[in-house]
Amino acid sequence: MISFLTYEIYLSKFLLLTSFVLLILITFAVIYITYVSIKDKKRLRK
Repeated sequence: MISFLTYEIYLSKFLLLTSFVLLILITFAVIYITYVSIKDKKRLRK
């Protein structure tokens, strides 16, 4: 029973860490896509 509880704690910490990493990666991806689209709009105006 105790080993199951520690496994559950490690699993929840792992899921929390993974979700934060995915959130950071998605944020950087959105910023990069926005940056590229702004540069593309400026290029098309010229």
